[in-house]
Amino acid sequence: KGETDPMTEAMVELYSEAQKKFKPEMQPQYFYSPRELSRWVRGIYESIVDQDQGLEKEELVRIWAHEALRLFCDRLVQDDERKWCEEKVDEVARKWFAAIDHDKALSRPLFYSTWLSKDTRQVSREELREFLAARLRVFYEEELDVPLVVFDEVLDHILRIDRVLRQPMGHCLLVGDSGAGKTVLSKFVSWMNGLSIFQIKAHSRYGIEEFNEDLRCVMRRVGIDGEKVCFIFDEGNILGSGFLEAMNALLASGEVPGLFEGDDYTALMNACRDSAARDGVILDTEEELWRRFTGVVQRNLHVVFTMNPSGGDWKNRSTASPALFNRCVVDWFGTWSPTAMGQVGKEFTLKFDIGDAESVGGTWGTGQGEMLMEQVAGAFEGLATGGLRQAVVAALVEMHNIVKQMADEEAHAASSVSRTFLSPRDYLALITNFLDCVNHRREEVEDEELHVNAGLNKLTQTQENVAELRSNLAAKTAELREKEKLANEKLQQMVGDQNVAEKRKEEAERMSKDVAKQQKQIDERKAEAQRDLDEAEPALIAAQTSVKSIKKRDLDEIRNLARPPNNVKLTLECVAIMLGEKKIEWTDIRKLLAKTDFIPSILSFDADNLSDRQVKIVHDKYLDGNAELTVESVTRSSKACGPLYKWAESQVKYSSVYNRVEPLRREVEELEEAAQGAKDKKDRIENEVAELEESIARYKADYATLIRDVEALKTEMEVVADYATLIRDVEALKTEMEVVTTKVDRAESLIKSLGQESDRWTKSSETFQHILRSLIGDGLLMAAFLTYCGFFDFKARIALMKRWREVLDVLGIEYREGLSMVECLSKASQRLEWESLGLPADVLSLENGVILEHCVRFPLIIDPSGQAIDFIMNKYKDEKIQRTSFLDKAFMKTLAGAVRFGTTLLVENVEMLDPVLNPILNKEIQRTGGRSLVRIGTEDVDYSPKFNIILTTKNPAAKLTPDLCSRVTLVNFTITPASLQSQSMSRIMQEEKPEVEKRRRDLLKLQGEQNVKLRELEEKMLNTISAVEGSILDDDRVVTGMETLMKEGAQVEEQIAKSADVMKEVQQAISTFEPLGKICRELFVLLKAMRDISFLYEFSAKGFMSVLECVLERLGPVAEGGDEGQRASELKLGLFTEMAARIGRGLSAEDKMVFGLHLVRLFTKDESVADGSKPMSLEDISSTMDNAFGGNFPWQGRGLNDLHAVVENDISFTIPLLLCSAPGHDVSGRVESMARDYDRELASVAMGSAEGFDTAEKMVASASKRGSWVLLKNCHLCTEWLGNTLVKKVHSLGAGTHKGFRLFLTSEINPKLPTGLLRLSDIIVAEAPAGVKASISRFFSRISSDRFDSAIKNRIYLILAWSHAVIQERLRYIPTGWSEAYEFTESDAIHAIDAIDALIEDGASGRGNVDLEKIPWDAIRATLCRDVFGGRVTKDSDQVILDELVDSVFTARCFDINFQLASVDGAPTLPDGTSKDECFAWIASLPSHTPPTWVGLGADAEEARAERIAKSIIGKVGSVESARSDATE
Repeated sequence: KGETDPMTEAMVELYSEAQKKFKPEMQPQYFYSPRELSRWVRGIYESIVDQDQGLEKEELVRIWAHEALRLFCDRLVQDDERKWCEEKVDEVARKWFAAIDHDKALSRPLFYSTWLSKDTRQVSREELREFLAARLRVFYEEELDVPLVVFDEVLDHILRIDRVLRQPMGHCLLVGDSGAGKTVLSKFVSWMNGLSIFQIKAHSRYGIEEFNEDLRCVMRRVGIDGEKVCFIFDEGNILGSGFLEAMNALLASGEVPGLFEGDDYTALMNACRDSAARDGVILDTEEELWRRFTGVVQRNLHVVFTMNPSGGDWKNRSTASPALFNRCVVDWFGTWSPTAMGQVGKEFTLKFDIGDAESVGGTWGTGQGEMLMEQVAGAFEGLATGGLRQAVVAALVEMHNIVKQMADEEAHAASSVSRTFLSPRDYLALITNFLDCVNHRREEVEDEELHVNAGLNKLTQTQENVAELRSNLAAKTAELREKEKLANEKLQQMVGDQNVAEKRKEEAERMSKDVAKQQKQIDERKAEAQRDLDEAEPALIAAQTSVKSIKKRDLDEIRNLARPPNNVKLTLECVAIMLGEKKIEWTDIRKLLAKTDFIPSILSFDADNLSDRQVKIVHDKYLDGNAELTVESVTRSSKACGPLYKWAESQVKYSSVYNRVEPLRREVEELEEAAQGAKDKKDRIENEVAELEESIARYKADYATLIRDVEALKTEMEVVADYATLIRDVEALKTEMEVVTTKVDRAESLIKSLGQESDRWTKSSETFQHILRSLIGDGLLMAAFLTYCGFFDFKARIALMKRWREVLDVLGIEYREGLSMVECLSKASQRLEWESLGLPADVLSLENGVILEHCVRFPLIIDPSGQAIDFIMNKYKDEKIQRTSFLDKAFMKTLAGAVRFGTTLLVENVEMLDPVLNPILNKEIQRTGGRSLVRIGTEDVDYSPKFNIILTTKNPAAKLTPDLCSRVTLVNFTITPASLQSQSMSRIMQEEKPEVEKRRRDLLKLQGEQNVKLRELEEKMLNTISAVEGSILDDDRVVTGMETLMKEGAQVEEQIAKSADVMKEVQQAISTFEPLGKICRELFVLLKAMRDISFLYEFSAKGFMSVLECVLERLGPVAEGGDEGQRASELKLGLFTEMAARIGRGLSAEDKMVFGLHLVRLFTKDESVADGSKPMSLEDISSTMDNAFGGNFPWQGRGLNDLHAVVENDISFTIPLLLCSAPGHDVSGRVESMARDYDRELASVAMGSAEGFDTAEKMVASASKRGSWVLLKNCHLCTEWLGNTLVKKVHSLGAGTHKGFRLFLTSEINPKLPTGLLRLSDIIVAEAPAGVKASISRFFSRISSDRFDSAIKNRIYLILAWSHAVIQERLRYIPTGWSEAYEFTESDAIHAIDAIDALIEDGASGRGNVDLEKIPWDAIRATLCRDVFGGRVTKDSDQVILDELVDSVFTARCFDINFQLASVDGAPTLPDGTSKDECFAWIASLPSHTPPTWVGLGADAEEARAERIAKSIIGKVGSVESARSDATE
């Protein structure tokens, strides 16, 4: 209790100091009300109320400080502001809380939570981090699979949100970049606290009625069902002002006026009554029920607003929605700090393989890099610092910051038409791209290195093999000569005895032939017959043995089967047929099985009894004719049938063998009988032996002689054998030498052919290690390119790459200098395919193609020309790509179908994002029961991983919201000067030399294909060589294949050389017209540079090409055989003439000359024209243009005076005509008059109201179908509608639009006119005619006829018109006429009429007639000098001039005859009569030119003005020239 007073004083002091220091003008959330003190007290109370033990003073002060920081510090934006707040809390605490340990009480961090205990307790950062990491894992599984890195700032925000959601009526406003974690953290904390999460399911057609129904629903859930709900309301869901008004009321009072009415209110009261009764509360009146209902809603409904401070409406929130700041606790998320990004980067790259660079050793982040390393040093506390991993994270952080800075610089550049916003989502995409690029590139390089080294090893091995073969070939040659010598000697020896050997050989063969032949015949026949029988007989015996083992019960079991297995049935049918049964039905087979002699008949079966028919049936139907009938299958079906099948098979086989060998057996028997006859004959010969004994001696002598001859023959045969061996050796050696020679020749040819490849592979092998060393740096550059470059133009991309390389240099991260993103991230074959599908071949388009191929987020393509959209449609044609837009009524259905079935969806005209796409773009996939679901509107749809969505817009000036930028990868296809030069040249050649242009295109395509083919052949060679096992020379197929590849490669190289020669011929043929292409480029750059002069000067590539088309069409086809040089000159002059006519009409009078002088510089190629080196007058400028182009050059433009020609020839049904004029100068009458003159149906509407918007949309929709005209007036009053609706509508005009449709817009020149509309439109700047006469005429035409009822008033109106005209005319002579350009308008003069009429009527006291004596001249002069005109004057000197002007004419003397309006000779005098007609006649009589003396200036004022204008023109020429130089690529 003793601390109550000091605590109160401390709270009031801190509140007062914060309120003085921070004002809502600085930031809308710097709004402090006494409610902060109430929240402070409640926070302290809730922190200490449940503590069981006594509370130390230090702990109380600590809780006090914690609550103070939450209320005052959490909303602050800048680091120095937060530092001031922290120090102020400590200062106030030390001042008011005595007798405590201040260091202990105020030590940081201050973390309090109820999660680790039953009451609010202080917790440490590590305890909390460990607890949340465990809970987050469960959250991922149960709720949302969106990984979170729990870095320090996340812990802070989680505790802050938790503190608010635990309090009654706790609402919070989370302010930060998209992707900073606002929504995910809110969902997590709600889940932790048991709160149901509610978010509206917004979509493009979601309006206030649907929003009110959602509010009724959530309030019923809370107020009646007693559910505790966290309503997360994102800024992107604010689709109308009524949304915030309703939420404002809900926060302020717990109710929304008018939300429950009629039946809704009655139903609510009944439900409230039932709910109260359930809770035991008796309430009588509806007022009490309503009060209870709103009270429950206030207690249990927690609203979390999530907003992005980068959006344009943030600064206005405090005035539009005060409850957001006085009912919500504000938590400023901002964007991630470098430390936070460092922690995230470290977390994602912790397990990433950074290669050997760090282990080898090195220093990173020294010198200038120390500051970058210091930014992320906090993330590496406790780890080794200063290493490559920390340098990588520092590079990631700095690269992101560089792009953020570049985006801001580009947004504020004069030439900027659109901008991008960076968020933490981009940083996460950068990390993802980095990991993917490095891993993919490392895999590619290592694989390629493996192949190259293997190929080189094979080539080296082949060279060694060839050398070895050469050595062996020399040895074989010597051996061959020796063998040939020995063979010749043997040949001479053999030839001498050849005849004798032949005779002895014939006699010996004849003696043994007969006996051997007979014996051999007998032996062969016997062996053949016995062999066949021996093979078949064992199987037969084995089968009979198996049959003996069959049990009777097995047969009975089979017999009892009514439907036996098919294998069993077939086997028994086969047995029955062999046993001679006629019927083989199952009943007959069962009877056969029942016979007692069934098995004995099988055992005693004689295979000789089988007929040929039986054998054929068994073979065809059962054994060979049924593949499924085998011993194994039958045995599985029945143990008894298996042996039977084997028996049948063996019997049939034996029978077949037996029948086959029967003729042999008979033949053997006949031979044996013959042999027996020979034996008998022998017995008879023995009786004759004695008779022959006398001749034995003679036979012996003959035998001996024969033996000697045989021995000699053997010797001779050995000689022959030696010679044969030698001959074989020689032949084998010759064959081997031929093979070796062929191998050597082919190998030498192959090695020679592969010499260049070997050199290239050797160089590649040497660079692999360099590539791997620089892989991390290269990966960082590739990732940054893929993540960020898509939005920026070519020049900005080059600047970004340069700055990124500088970061890597200072951090010491190695990278390759000549790294090409296109070459590194795509293959030549891919790029060739893209070009064939319609992607332009310029560098920017190819880079964009690479980004589209690798983007990790769905792309948003900015495509003013439509070429990228055509490319996408062609690329995904086979994947059934669908084309739709948010305006399509079936969009939701089409989207759901594409998501479910995994097709590609192209969404057009996406300037504003339909909120229904948010879950898809964020990839918020819910996994439930094995299904992947995503929320689309109110339903969950199965999400196919193949689904792809591509968003597109044709508006290069689309105002991209920070939320949209964070969810997509932006890819900008806005045409570059180089691309436009290529397109222009192609179009010129199509018209001038169509056959040459076709040949050129075909050649370019062929050259691309040839280069790709050559590269494929090189890779194929390498793969073939590296895949060989063993020596290349051992595999003829490999050598042959390599020779074929080399041959194909040589052919391709020859074709490339020929193509290059042909291309030179083509280039020579088109060289005459090439300067025209360069001129087109320079003109396009000039048009872009003109924007530096005025926001109004927006020109598109499509508009430029239409000018070129017009010139080509107007000049017609070239005459055959005509002079090409003259034709090119005609085209050049025609192009400059048409460019001046079309562009000039959209420029102010002064800027027409600026543009004309630049045309002269380009046409004459003389940069000294109007370079400021010598002064030029307006006459000099005009003559310069006349000298260059001739006197008829239309540098002033073809505009209002040729309006019908413009409408008919220069614009089309897709190009609006925008008529811009100065305030008060309305030119809509010119359009209406033209429509009447040419009998065209014209519908017009004045814009500025919601009714006008609806009417305009209906008119455009109807007229575009019918071919009539539409005029939208005063479009400067509805610039937002023009950008959001009309631009989309014009973009959607396609082939179905009537060709006669025209759209006219009139507007004052207003900087808020949408850039997208300016680029789409053909513009005519209608400047009001200068001079007093023109000004008075315009003013009088605006006075309504009923005002001209008094001659006195009419005269005063003339004086007013003169004064207004003089005031306006003096504006032309600044700074002589007025010191500055005051915004005097015709509206001022109209207001002056009202004021003068009122003053005169007051003076007349209500009488109808005006008395000259009663006119209040002093009051009129004072009103005009101090109010109507003087209210705009800021300088005293100008006020004196105004006073003199008004005083000189607004006097009673103006009614005198011949009253002169200026005190100079020749000045006009007022007419005698002042009726309406007389007034207009007098105005018509005035001269068109107004001398400067009439408006109070010197006679030389006009000359001085002309000098100033000329000087201004020359200055603008220099400014545009500077912009031209900057824009040149």
